Amino acid sequence: MKPAPFDYASPSTIDEALGLLADHGECARVLAGGQSLLPQMALRQVRPRLLVDVNRVAGLSTQTATDGGSRLGATVRQAAALRGGSGTGLLDAALPCVGNPGTRSRGTVVGSLCFADPAAELPTVLLAVGGSLEVRSAAGGRTVEAAELYRGPGRTALAGDELAVAATFPLDTDDTRSAWLEFGRRPGDLPLVGVGVVAHVRDGAVDAVRVACAGVHEVPWSVPVADLRGAGGRDLAREVAEVAARECRPADDQRTTAAHRRVLVRSLVRRALEQVLRPDTEVTGAA
Repeated sequence: MKPAPFDYASPSTIDEALGLLADHGECARVLAGGQSLLPQMALRQVRPRLLVDVNRVAGLSTQTATDGGSRLGATVRQAAALRGGSGTGLLDAALPCVGNPGTRSRGTVVGSLCFADPAAELPTVLLAVGGSLEVRSAAGGRTVEAAELYRGPGRTALAGDELAVAATFPLDTDDTRSAWLEFGRRPGDLPLVGVGVVAHVRDGAVDAVRVACAGVHEVPWSVPVADLRGAGGRDLAREVAEVAARECRPADDQRTTAAHRRVLVRSLVRRALEQVLRPDTEVTGAA
């Protein structure tokens, strides 16, 4: 199929882009990488009246280190972020699992975050590390924390006239260890389940830990982890894995069953935690 008819605009400044979004609201869609939006348009699942291409907007293609972390502009490609390294271990571990080299060469980090697929890697990474999205509109700017960003499949807290201009991922410290593990049917597919773990470990004991899962809820899901200060080892990994398997609420769909996803959650959470608690192990990649 072909997309429904639409108008196209290619602004060169943020103010110009924000003006277009203010004028057209929910009838406009932002184009950055287009790896998710354009297939949806071709299938007529979405029918924007205006496509606002932000690739010519100055200042959106830079990646910088700030006091808040690694700041990736809205048009920073996934491949560029992977080549340059972000300083956030979980993001660097998950990026090679996103799509394939072709889609990563065009797809953007911020675009994936805003597309809000609950099975995708990058929204779950943002949640696990406690990152945020920098948002602008003609009325002003604001910061949306990852925990407040996602409202459902394909839905975020952004209004129709708002533009996500950058995402910030906190930088790792010396005691940060992280792991991304996922299980999918084929390389490049969205995972059936993905798990991100970020732990601060001192002398083999956990000072703090975050665990987040992709593919098990309608939004990226943060596992409810109790106070684990001072804990460590395989007992901790098994305990958190059992909590995750018990508390998650996956659904049956055309790709697999809820029961299968629950098994995957238990296994991947346990394995990821065991690996970050091993001081001599560097963890990346797919299961």
